[in-house]
Amino acid sequence: MARARDHAGADDLPALLDFASRSLTERFPLDAGWHPGDLTWELKDTQGAPQDMRLWETAGGLVALAWRIAPGELWFEALPTDEHLIAEALDWAEASAARPLRVRSLEGDTRRAGALEARGYRLTSPEGVRFRRDLNDEIARPALPPGMRLRDCIGIDPGARAASHRDAWNHLAHIGLPKARSSFSVETYQRLAALPGYDPSLDILVEAPDGRLAAGSLCWADPVSGMGTFEPVGTHVDFRGLGLARAATLEGLRRLRARGLRHARVSTAHFNAPAIATYRSAGFEVIDHMAWWERSLP
Repeated sequence: MARARDHAGADDLPALLDFASRSLTERFPLDAGWHPGDLTWELKDTQGAPQDMRLWETAGGLVALAWRIAPGELWFEALPTDEHLIAEALDWAEASAARPLRVRSLEGDTRRAGALEARGYRLTSPEGVRFRRDLNDEIARPALPPGMRLRDCIGIDPGARAASHRDAWNHLAHIGLPKARSSFSVETYQRLAALPGYDPSLDILVEAPDGRLAAGSLCWADPVSGMGTFEPVGTHVDFRGLGLARAATLEGLRRLRARGLRHARVSTAHFNAPAIATYRSAGFEVIDHMAWWERSLP
């Protein structure tokens, strides 16, 4: 029987990453909620502080994870043998929900959908698109405009790397987010680079002739599951529409395959049409959609 406990902080990171690898492996071909790279990216700013997270574990490791990622929003994942723990996760989340609770889930996960419906939840709104690519398939060579080149983050200046992220994520009016601002700093990048799984040779950038970093595609390799993932991908506001994110992602795919990985995955918001087009053009196929299930609490 699984024992439930609260997240304890930095000491739990190895267990979380192991759980992400196992869930990717054991749920395949259905996708999993997190890749180890997703968790590392999400936790980069916390400096090891405990999260609003509930863990279920056995002698073999974590088997389920519930994360109140924001007030009234629950992200849940479990190994296939422990899917029943969603009932306990909902009990935990509902007990302190300050507003109507909504739960993120894959539309194709019919077992979880049934559990949510039985609990009184209803599918209400889209959240994201999930893509996957078989790395055994042919991967096109990246093509760049004249004078631009691909590079990685080996030996990168941390300030330039941090600025490149802000240059992409401070300017999102084209996808309906005009007030978006990034807090990604030199310190953020340095914390990220020190975390497990970050590989500067998989942090792919496009450099413009004037030395500016015009686009980036950070990929993460998980040898346990054989799955790579991309998080995040972005292009400097001055260089959009040139296919730079596609080129950086294709280079990442080629490097993942060279490391022996079998598949790659990526996600984006359901309304992010430019990202959806980029991933399709890089050979990814839609495998599922994330959606919100909601229930009004008494």
